[in-house]
Amino acid sequence: MDANEKNDKEKIDLEKAAIIEKTYTCPVCDKNFHTKAVKASSAKFVATMADLRPIHSNINVTKYDAICCPNCGFSALTKNFTSSTASQRKLIREKIQTNYKSHEEAACDIYTTETAISRMKMALLCTVTKGGKDSEVGNVCLKISWLYQDLADELPEDAPDAAAKKELYLKEADNAAMNAYERLTNARMRESFPIAGMNETTLDYLLAYYASKKGEYQTAMRLLSGVVTSRSISPRLKDKALELKEQVTHLREQEEQ
Repeated sequence: MDANEKNDKEKIDLEKAAIIEKTYTCPVCDKNFHTKAVKASSAKFVATMADLRPIHSNINVTKYDAICCPNCGFSALTKNFTSSTASQRKLIREKIQTNYKSHEEAACDIYTTETAISRMKMALLCTVTKGGKDSEVGNVCLKISWLYQDLADELPEDAPDAAAKKELYLKEADNAAMNAYERLTNARMRESFPIAGMNETTLDYLLAYYASKKGEYQTAMRLLSGVVTSRSISPRLKDKALELKEQVTHLREQEEQ
């Protein structure tokens, strides 16, 4: 076993130690099934990236945040899995279950990032199909963006076509991020907080980040002005907001030259 193989095995062992098998009853087909979930308080936090993507030393928690019923296909984020209405469940039965081939979940120790993306995309399909709120759709898009970035980060530099694959993954991440931006902006205007698990200050920071990525610097600065003066902002988020504000100011100056 070479150094890379040993390192990969250690990462897998750490991840295996942080997950459990959990039983759910599907609200659409009423059948029980097992899925992997992160043990409470087992993830070891390291940092939050500029787009709020969480980094943990022992596990990627986002990989386990989509619950997928292998019997009927209904999928959702963990927080939304049991909160569908009767009319939404009817839509899932009519538009998802009728075309879905039930199967046993493949035996595996952990979910790969590719598997997690497929599960999250199924959650997105179901959320859109059932007419989920903008905040729900935006939240799933946000997590898909994070997972594609994780996939790009995992790619070995010596892998075949590494540069092309990384470019593709990051493009997919950007597409999902812009969908999240659109949906969460709509939710900001129409829904009450918390939105996608975020308070007003956190969401406004995220929207400012996406606005800056899209070149909407005026929108970004307007949002950031409210964020940095918020009394409820955490020191960590304030640092991120001030750093982003400095970057946007620089980008605006470059644009005006």
